[in-house]
Amino acid sequence: MLPLGFCLPTFGVRYVELRSAALAAESLGCDSLWVWDHYVSWNDPREAVLEGWTTLAGLAEATRSIRLGPLVANNTNRHPARLAKVAATLHELAAGRLELGLGAGGLAAEQIPFGIDQGDRASRTGRLEEALQIIPALWTGEPVDFAGQHYQLSGAIASPRLDTPPRIIVGGRSPALTRLAARYAGGLNLQWRFRDNFSQLLTILEATLADVGRSRADFDLSIYAYWHDLAEAPDATLETWANLGFNRAIVMMPLPLPIKALQRLLR
Repeated sequence: MLPLGFCLPTFGVRYVELRSAALAAESLGCDSLWVWDHYVSWNDPREAVLEGWTTLAGLAEATRSIRLGPLVANNTNRHPARLAKVAATLHELAAGRLELGLGAGGLAAEQIPFGIDQGDRASRTGRLEEALQIIPALWTGEPVDFAGQHYQLSGAIASPRLDTPPRIIVGGRSPALTRLAARYAGGLNLQWRFRDNFSQLLTILEATLADVGRSRADFDLSIYAYWHDLAEAPDATLETWANLGFNRAIVMMPLPLPIKALQRLLR
């Protein structure tokens, strides 16, 4: 069966609810645990929103074996050197269980009010491409020099050194981000609700992996869907996704978790 991970909401919830859900997910044998990385809710800017990385630190301490990470970290909201440091620290706290979901970021509601330079789509894609090079380089613990259009580093060192660094998974739905994932990352996450262009993106993925001499067998292809998709869409099944070539599914879950339905699904 296709491995199944859970994404938990950080809008309008308390940490104790997320902790309980994380422990239940681990006991059910789920593959991985993810949270959003947003500063504000797109539903209501006054809605309570838990900060994603701080939440992950708590969940890393509460759990023992399940892999965890942000889906996805918003590259536009942070300098990649800061993100590399935060991720390295969480990887240490989680005893090597972090996976770094990373996206270009483009939600105006959490950037413009905070004075964050959102840029246009091309600049966000360019920033992400540079971040995908900077972050793994910093994880080596060696001095990093980087002269990019968006970021410049001179002898930058970020510790702790990661002998086994987290896998980086790019989240996106465009040809450009698919190519970046194939060139620089360890995986690509696609959303089920944007499935109309799956064929195009998977063709681009295979071609780019071949161009850079990488094996598809070593590349993680995951799909992101909502729990109600599994309940309401006849073609939204683990079997369907496996047949499309996905290695695992990550499902956005409601709280409290529908434990009995999950037990049936995971049999």
